[in-house]
Amino acid sequence: MNTNRLAYAAAILIIFAIACGGGGDTAAPSPQPGGGASGATPGGTGTSVLGTAETQSGVTTDAATVLLAISEAMAEAGSWQVQAALTVRDTPGQVEPSLTTIIEAARSGPGANIVVTNSSVQSGEIAGTTSSENRVIAGVRYRRDPNSGEWTVSDASGAAPSLTVDAAVVEQMDALTATVIGTELDGEEVFHITGTVPGSDAAVTAEVFAGLQDRLVRMIRLEGTAPTSNFGGLLPDSDEMLPQSVEARYFDYGRAIVVHLPPELDDEEGAESRTYLSTINPFTMELPGGFRSTPRTLLTGESLSGAGGEAMFIVEEYVGPEIDVTGAFEGVGATVENYATRFEAVIALDETANYEIASNEPFTTESGIEARLVRFSHSNGEVQWLHLSYLHGEDVGFGASYGAPAERFAETEEAILAAFRSFDIVE
Repeated sequence: MNTNRLAYAAAILIIFAIACGGGGDTAAPSPQPGGGASGATPGGTGTSVLGTAETQSGVTTDAATVLLAISEAMAEAGSWQVQAALTVRDTPGQVEPSLTTIIEAARSGPGANIVVTNSSVQSGEIAGTTSSENRVIAGVRYRRDPNSGEWTVSDASGAAPSLTVDAAVVEQMDALTATVIGTELDGEEVFHITGTVPGSDAAVTAEVFAGLQDRLVRMIRLEGTAPTSNFGGLLPDSDEMLPQSVEARYFDYGRAIVVHLPPELDDEEGAESRTYLSTINPFTMELPGGFRSTPRTLLTGESLSGAGGEAMFIVEEYVGPEIDVTGAFEGVGATVENYATRFEAVIALDETANYEIASNEPFTTESGIEARLVRFSHSNGEVQWLHLSYLHGEDVGFGASYGAPAERFAETEEAILAAFRSFDIVE
């Protein structure tokens, strides 16, 4: 089943935090002039909007003023999500990257964030993929090992804010040597600030693109170097600093985001149930204890499997105005019923699977939540599915899909329905 149609693009924090700087709970100061580093020439994209002097509308291109305004806007927004890519090349002149890490992150406030990464490596005889998950909550870092799946806990109270997840590059860029121009990014007028972060090998060149009107960061680019020790053994050891680059995009500003403690910390071996708890949304559900989760590669959602050949896919999504899958909600409004119907339309897009919808009915959980239950199948009924669909408010969707061969499905259907009835909202 193609659950990617229902989710954001997929996004190891130890790599990301070290390479991009920190991830702790200390708020960085406002931008200060005079970091002692030399400035970089702006590499603006698109047509100049502001030029290099104050415009008639009174918008300044003075770097210190612009960076301070961006910093204040970001502080007021407080929370946001980030999608980024980090690339590293371990051979001089190499065209294709040796390491690519896709990063998906959310920040709920100073000292509270979650980062999920999916890394692919191709360097000499080393090849493969790995993923990891890190959460920082109240000065404590929780890291899920990419091999064992077990969580470790460490002190993060002294860690510096991340240049990317916390957008701390805005505060740390040398304002005296930075330059500002106006340009366009994805059709929007933006400030383009180019400079450097003193003392940071990862940000020898730093670029910030922020909205001209709201001063919120749209994109950050970093160019610099890093030692091989930063990459957790994914690349061959070398005494040379390796060139690396990061491009991060920012969205969903000001949205209510709460980074939850990992529920797996309380899991007991052989327990009859395990808790699903959303990473950043207010969703929870009790699952049969036999389910085991695969390494997480998405910030919102989880894939699980059982011993009988069955699988469960939990997908969450923010249904913003930019989401246009099968004309979702256009002219009809965002409702639980329409969201479930949208699910039907989305799976119908996968013509190769030949899904057949059996029913789409109201479903009430134990806590009184009015959701929807969709029954469907494929392979001429040889594989049966149950799908729990719920829309929280008007823009946060939840979907849990359980599929199994027909015989196994008959054995586990009641247990899955019980799990669906336990679905609840965490206040």
